Amino acid sequence: MDAESDFQKAIIDGVAKPLLVVGKDYHVKLMNRAARESFSEVSDPSSLTRCFQISHHRETPCDGIDNPCPLQQVRKSGQPVTVIHAHYPNDGELRFFEIMASPFWGTDGAFLGIIETIHDITERKRTEAELKQYTERLRSLAAQLTEIAETERQQLARELHDQVGQNLTALCINLNIIASQLPVNSPTEVRFRLDDSLALVDQTAERIRDVMAYLRPPVLDDYGLVAALRWYGDQFAKRGGVPVTIDGEEPEPRLAAQVENTLFRIAQEALINVAKHAQASQVKITLDLCSKGLRLTISDDGIGFVPDHLAEPDGCQGWGLLTIKERSESVGGSCEIISNPLKGTQVIVEVPR
Repeated sequence: MDAESDFQKAIIDGVAKPLLVVGKDYHVKLMNRAARESFSEVSDPSSLTRCFQISHHRETPCDGIDNPCPLQQVRKSGQPVTVIHAHYPNDGELRFFEIMASPFWGTDGAFLGIIETIHDITERKRTEAELKQYTERLRSLAAQLTEIAETERQQLARELHDQVGQNLTALCINLNIIASQLPVNSPTEVRFRLDDSLALVDQTAERIRDVMAYLRPPVLDDYGLVAALRWYGDQFAKRGGVPVTIDGEEPEPRLAAQVENTLFRIAQEALINVAKHAQASQVKITLDLCSKGLRLTISDDGIGFVPDHLAEPDGCQGWGLLTIKERSESVGGSCEIISNPLKGTQVIVEVPR
């Protein structure tokens, strides 16, 4: 071997990652030191051993999702490609390798094969798998917490109805009985205090009914999501002066109770954000079918914002919109927030049916 060849071999051997030159017939033309150490079972690297025999101990070229063939991909595209291979080396442990392959051209421009470097990414894959499992556990926990919160709201609404509501009703009856038995010539001050007490009881009962409806709107259980959105939109318009239009039909069959509750709470949170930040003159809520299942869209014509601020701890509107995203993910859905300054905001939630 001449000095130039020795120099080139020394350069290739100096590459830290395994490097192979593979001909278009799958035969390995060259392996650097790192590759020879990785595939130590190959006693004679110059024996034109085929790449799939070296790396996978198989007699046919790589194919499929687990082991896509980089040679065929580069041959087809003429461009560098990166593929992931999963296989069991000599130690019998499943490992993942990232293969970066570039075309190898002859002096006449003919395709001769590929030059590929191999990087063991097993630890990265394990970390990704652990992160995915952790995310799934968090999503499951979020769903459980949402369900617990809805149960507690329902229990609290029931307690308000059964205990406080009944006591207020009894108090109102007692006060009316007292009022009917007062002498005609009773002091004006006593009559005034009694009438004032009756008015306070009525106001308190009305406020408790509002709280009960907020905790668990009966219209949601009885008539479904669209009816509940119309009811809440009317309440929101009366309190905030911003009209809310509801467009859509009740899904048939109805959504699961947990999904209905989640979409209703998302709409509530979105409208609260509108009231706090948007300075909008109108809001539209749309419920329609989509490829994933069902799409809920809340649109306003307010001042908008820069969505990138959601990632900032002190970003305006951040917490409410992040809560919406978490709620949608808790039922297997997704959330997209579209906004631009002075062009309003769209909150788009898609959930499976």
